[in-house]
Amino acid sequence: IPVVIMGETGCGKTRLIQFMCSLQAQQTGATNMLILKVHGGTTERDVMCKVKEAEKLARHNFKNYNIDTVLFFDEANTSPAIGLIKEIMCDRRMYGRHISSDIRLQFIAACNP
Repeated sequence: IPVVIMGETGCGKTRLIQFMCSLQAQQTGATNMLILKVHGGTTERDVMCKVKEAEKLARHNFKNYNIDTVLFFDEANTSPAIGLIKEIMCDRRMYGRHISSDIRLQFIAACNP
């Protein structure tokens, strides 16, 4: 299920997701969250590279710790790459390539109103 958190700047959207990820990873010490700080200059290539990094981390976390990994798109609505972000979050595809749900990689986005 795609998750988009909306709220004013500084209200704690990113901190909430960081806290929830830390609860899951607390016993393992694993890193289970990656953040892409999206802005007007964020390209589709930037998004693609971060997704590939997240997939690699998710495989590691699933295999070694059996925990979810989150890729957090912060301020997702500020980039021209929003179409690709939608494809990743809603369709679990990136340029048509399927993004496996078997590795427990979750996508969350935040946007400001």
